[in-house]
Amino acid sequence: MTMTHISAMELREMLAYTGKRIEAEEPALTALDSAIGDGDHGITMRLGFQAIKKATAGLPENASISSVLTTAGNAFMGGTGGAIGVILGRALIAGGKALADAQQIGPEEFKTMLCAMEEGVVKVGRAKPGDKTLLDALHAAVVSLTTTSGNDSLEKIVSRAADAGETGAQGTADIPCRLGRASRLGDRALGHRDPGAVSFSLILRAMSDWINGKGAY
Repeated sequence: MTMTHISAMELREMLAYTGKRIEAEEPALTALDSAIGDGDHGITMRLGFQAIKKATAGLPENASISSVLTTAGNAFMGGTGGAIGVILGRALIAGGKALADAQQIGPEEFKTMLCAMEEGVVKVGRAKPGDKTLLDALHAAVVSLTTTSGNDSLEKIVSRAADAGETGAQGTADIPCRLGRASRLGDRALGHRDPGAVSFSLILRAMSDWINGKGAY
């Protein structure tokens, strides 16, 4: 059966499933970060999504889409440290604010959410595409949705965003890091994907798999 939209309760389930996927990838994310960062990215992502699951589970059954995303963002920031905690947390909050009047997430709401998340990341991180950050995966996903039509299903556009996010994350291996601690490495960061970009691509893929029923929760 085609999933045409996601309710607030289903959004909580999807975030919980995404957290499981992130937890499974913790060693790989830590290895990526060990090459060009502090080596704690995998741990940080796991702790952040554990905090999201706990916080959103405590919301009332009639909690709105906006409330779930805002709660998730605040929980991620509260449960983690470092730049990624603020950046991803603010992105989720921005997505929640953009969907303040939404009763569900369909194709158009997903596009609105993703665009708002990009704006939130740019605002808080002062990054731009090509800086070897999470934004490279997020921006690629947003761009992929500019060609969608009104007839595209939720499954199709989220899958397209996930494909683009993975391509964007892979592309970070070919550029030096211009922001953060890894910027000190210069060209030595070449050949290594940005952990934040990879994490965001994993989030999009988990969402796509959940929506498409591949990750039965």
